[in-house]
Formats: sequence, structure tokens, C-alpha cells
Amino acid sequence: MILLLPIGILLTAALAIVILDRIQPKFGTSWLIASGAAIIGWLTIFVLRLRLPTTIQIISWSQPEIPLFGQISLLLDYNAWPYALALITITLAVILTDAARTRYDSTPLSWAASLMITALGLLALQSGTSLTLMITWVIVDILEMAYLLRLEEANRSYGRIVIAYGARTASIMMLFIATLVGWRASGQFDLTQIPQQAGFLFLLAAGLRLGVFPLNMPFLQEPNLRRGAGNIIRLAPVASSLSLLARLPANLVTPSLQRWLPYFLAMLAAAALYAGFRWLTATNEIAGRPFWIVAWAALATTSVLNGVPSASLAWGIALLLPGSLAFLYSPRIQRMNFLMFFGLLGLIGLPFTPAASGWMGLIGSGHTFWTFLFLIAHVMLILGYLNHALRPGGEVGALESWARLVYPLGLILIIQAIATMGLIGWPGSLTAGAWWLGIISLLLIIAAILTARRLGIRPPYLHFPASSLLTKVLDVILPIIEQVLRLDWLYQLIWQANHLIGLALKSFSAILESDGGILWTLLLLVLLISILTGGGVN
Repeated sequence: MILLLPIGILLTAALAIVILDRIQPKFGTSWLIASGAAIIGWLTIFVLRLRLPTTIQIISWSQPEIPLFGQISLLLDYNAWPYALALITITLAVILTDAARTRYDSTPLSWAASLMITALGLLALQSGTSLTLMITWVIVDILEMAYLLRLEEANRSYGRIVIAYGARTASIMMLFIATLVGWRASGQFDLTQIPQQAGFLFLLAAGLRLGVFPLNMPFLQEPNLRRGAGNIIRLAPVASSLSLLARLPANLVTPSLQRWLPYFLAMLAAAALYAGFRWLTATNEIAGRPFWIVAWAALATTSVLNGVPSASLAWGIALLLPGSLAFLYSPRIQRMNFLMFFGLLGLIGLPFTPAASGWMGLIGSGHTFWTFLFLIAHVMLILGYLNHALRPGGEVGALESWARLVYPLGLILIIQAIATMGLIGWPGSLTAGAWWLGIISLLLIIAAILTARRLGIRPPYLHFPASSLLTKVLDVILPIIEQVLRLDWLYQLIWQANHLIGLALKSFSAILESDGGILWTLLLLVLLISILTGGGVN
């Protein structure tokens, strides 16, 4: 039952904050409830590290002849624990750093939303069966969409939000199909024993939610999700999908799919390179957040395709923890800028750092052209991180006295979690890995920085002169690429097909309701009776 403890505490605290806000709003009391619940949940996740793997069966139908019902259970293993710790750490960091954002988007209801989404995120990434995962994905999507539609900017993005969750629905349907294929192949199974025949379908389900497989970025235009609850809303669903990637079988690329592997890798390389470039040139880290997510998720998905699903953990943690260090660093304080550089510990991939084990996932069966492309994408992600980290800060005097203590503490907690991942995150996390790739990446980063300085390119963000040829070309190409990445053409095609079907049904209904409708009805009835009785067959 200890698996349910952090989830129950977070949900109870969220409910208490909502009730308190309705009865008698008290900012300080709500903050104490939120931070206290997050701290208890954080400590509980650390305690659970001593009991891995651990599972709890919630509901089980004793009808093996009807596998559709299956089981609802939770499982915390070495593939899920790193993401559980990352998610609860980010939540605690959000609440602590919100002390410095009281004039912006820091409200008791946003803390309640953060706690609730985190609890459901923990439920999703600890799902022991695909049925459990489907249920939690549905609940998370409904709550997330409801939160987005309540934002002030939602009236300008209503269609975009609905379309985005159409892709989420497609991922749930793909998970359902994958489950049916798995049941047909081996009967009931849990997520630690996914059959090879269904492995690629599970990968598609995770890829659809991550937006990388196939490439799809519907949230390039969305209501303005800022740093607090917005960061949790964006990263909690990502964490559950990354946890599924780490549990996929190493041999999911069957011989029949082997010939398609170069096309899959090309798709992921395009996603990583494009998203890495857009992250590098983004005006700020929040504007670049969708691209940051897609780029690192592409590296994690590539590791699974190359037969090393455990390597996806390194890239997934790089996405969540160092990324959150950048996303939550607001307001910027000049004397605290050095904390951002600790995020590089989980990004560069030098020997015996958390990302070191990820290189084997990009190598696969050997060094290939694709490895080089992913290495370039990795370099752009690091350069973009440095670019945003070097932005100038303000003065600490702008913060209240109590916020001067808890605000940096929230950032330090993320740094501590990064160091923890390198030491005890998962079996094999403390390794030299393919150390030469980490060294090559570091040398390319240094060379790029020196070249940029020689060309006169400086922070706060990389930009090119408006009159340059490159700027003019990008102004033409990037909008077209974004239209393709958002799959607007596909959504419009589906909408047109739905409209045509509606017109056909409306016309058919009008015929049946006309004066000759009864004759058409009798004719259809005769044809139906003829078919059912076999009268139309000689």
C-alpha cells in the first residue's frame, strides 16, 4: 500500500487547497499545505528506492477466458523510479520557486492543479498493466484539457486544443490495439513482459503522445502555459510515456520491420535536428519548451529502436530535470546564474554522469550516419541550454525575505536529483558509457562557442540580422515546416471527409423523409431480407 501513499497525499492536499480557497482564501496556508504534501511525497519516493521492485494489485477479474478485463495494478521498478523521483522533485521545486512568482502565475489553485496532475502522473508511470495505463492516460488528458480550456487565452486556441487531444486519443487507441495484439500472442501480460509482436505498437502509442513517432507538434500554438503549473502539465504526460519506452522489449524491431528501420531513424533524426535548432534559436526557454521536449524524446525513442531501451532513461531524465531547472528559473537573479551550469551535469553525457549511459542507445549496432546526426542534435540542445542560461539576471532585492531562501532551494533540489540519478538512478547509470561520444560532443560544443564569439554572436539569444539571406530563407521555410509538423493538412483532410460524410447522410435522410421515402424504405427492406435469406445467391 505504500505505493499509494504519495498519490493519496498529493490528492488529499489538492482537495484541501481547493476547499480552503473556496471557504476562506489564505495564500500562506495553501502554500504550506502544498509544500508539506510535496515534501512527504518526495521522501516517500526515496524510501521506495529501498524496496524495488514493488507492486500492488488493485483490481483483478478472475476470468482468464475474457482477457479484455485484465488487471489494474501498480508497479514501481528500476524503469519507473527515476521518473517518479524526477516528477515529484519538479513538483516540489515548482511550489518552492513559486514563492518568487507571487505577482505572476502563482496561485493556490495552480498548486492544487500541480499536485493533482503529479499524482495522476505517478499513477500513470507506475502502471503495471496496459489497462491501468489506458485508464490513467484518459483521466490525465481530460483534466489537462479542462485546465487548458479554462485559461484566458483558450478562446483563441479552442480548435488547436481539441485537435491536440485528438492525437492523444489516437495514442490511447494505439495502446488498446497493442494490448489486443499482445493478448493474442501470449495471453495476459504486464508491462514488464511486453510481447515482441506488440512491442512496436506500444512504441507507436508512446511516440504519438511524445509527438515524435510520427512527428507531430500540435502545441506550437497554445494557451500561454507559464512556469508553475504549466511546467507540470507539460511534463507529467511526457514522464508516463518515457516510462513506457524504458519497459519495451529490446527486440521489438522484428525481421519484417528491419527493412523499415532506416526510415524510422530518418524520421527521428529530422525531429531531433529541427527541434534542436528551434530550441537553440528560441527567444526564451518557455518559447522553446515544446522543441526541447521533442528533441530529447526523439533521442529516447531512437535508443529503443536500436535495441537499448534502458538508454532511454538517460535522455528522459535529461529532458525532465535539467529542462525544469531552466524552465523554473524565473525571476532571474544575477548572483544565482551559476546554478544553471549544474544542469549540464545531466546533459553533456561525460563519463560517470547521468547521461553517459544514453550514448549506447544512439550507437545501436554500430556507428552510423544516424549516430552523427543525433550527435549534432545533442550539441544544439546543449548550446541552446547555455544560451538561455547566460541571459542576464536581476537583483535579489526584488524578492521578499522568505522567498530568498526557498526560491534557490527549489533549484538546488533539482540539481540534487540530477546527481542522485547519476549515482543510484537505475542499474548502469554510473558508467563511462561510450565515453568518446561524450568527449566529441564536448569538443563540438566548445568549437561552436568559440566560432560564435568570433562571429560576434552573443546572448541573450542567437539571432541573425534581418537583412541576411539565412533569415529570409528561414522566414519562408519555417512556417511551412511548422504546418507539416502540426499535421494541419491531415486534420483538415479528416475534417473535410467528416463533412462530406455528414452531407451524404443528410441527403440520404432527406430522401427517406420525402414523398417517395416509403418506397425507398420498402426497397431497402426487400434487399436486406434477400441478402439475409440468401435469396440473392444462385
